[in-house]
Amino acid sequence: MAHSCRLEPAYIAGSRGKLFALHCAPAARNDRAECVIVAPSFAEEMNRCRYMQTMLAQQLAGHGIALLSVDPFGTGDSQGEFVEADWQQWIRDIITAADYAGQLGYRSVTLLGIRLGALLAAAAAPEVKNLQRLVFWQPVSNGKIALNQFLRIKIAAAIGRDEDGGTTAQFEEQLNRGNSIQVAGYDVSPALFRGVQAAHFDQYLSPVNAPISWFTVLASEERSTPRADLKTIEQWRSEGKQIEHLTSIGPAFWQAHERTLAPNLVNETISHLTGVPQHE
Repeated sequence: MAHSCRLEPAYIAGSRGKLFALHCAPAARNDRAECVIVAPSFAEEMNRCRYMQTMLAQQLAGHGIALLSVDPFGTGDSQGEFVEADWQQWIRDIITAADYAGQLGYRSVTLLGIRLGALLAAAAAPEVKNLQRLVFWQPVSNGKIALNQFLRIKIAAAIGRDEDGGTTAQFEEQLNRGNSIQVAGYDVSPALFRGVQAAHFDQYLSPVNAPISWFTVLASEERSTPRADLKTIEQWRSEGKQIEHLTSIGPAFWQAHERTLAPNLVNETISHLTGVPQHE
């Protein structure tokens, strides 16, 4: 059941420019005064996931929990162009968002990493004050894989126009020469490409002490979690990390061009955060 939340837009100071922040404040805060901060996905996936963020914010409001979404530098309504963005800047922007939540009076923070945003959340986590937990929605654990998938969009579009789409190796060569490349309307700079390409859970996990909740979205009950993900989760557990793996049945909302929601994932996330069962 959706609840109303008070929308408080603001521009906050980032290290390179103003960042657009949307604070979805509950009518009444609970004793924990908790705020969920979104670490968004990459490029067009960021926009496709906004409907899910809204749905989650409305549900959280009924439990006195806020949701804060801050567009990283060069994305959304924040200052800067996409071609000016870089990975380390985006990590700093998530930390800035967490600091802003503290200024708003929230005493505990949850980082919600969506897709590639899971890597952002993991990278920012050691610098986030009052961090309670990390929640991952369909996380991408390897930036290089995400970039390869992103570059296939450019190749497929060229093939659709009966043109030579090039190869990922050719695109990397172009970037290595200091030139940006355009994919689906996004100008990707060499700095951003290299930063995302090098990002991997293995380099971010060691300093993270907060518990992790990993949600895998499956199209049906007959599907199973990819083996690579299960291997990563087991490796983390063997190293003493507190990680809970949960599955949810629903559509791949981050891929759909039209508005697509996965209500099961929202309800199960709320139940996990609050301990209160949710019903559609």
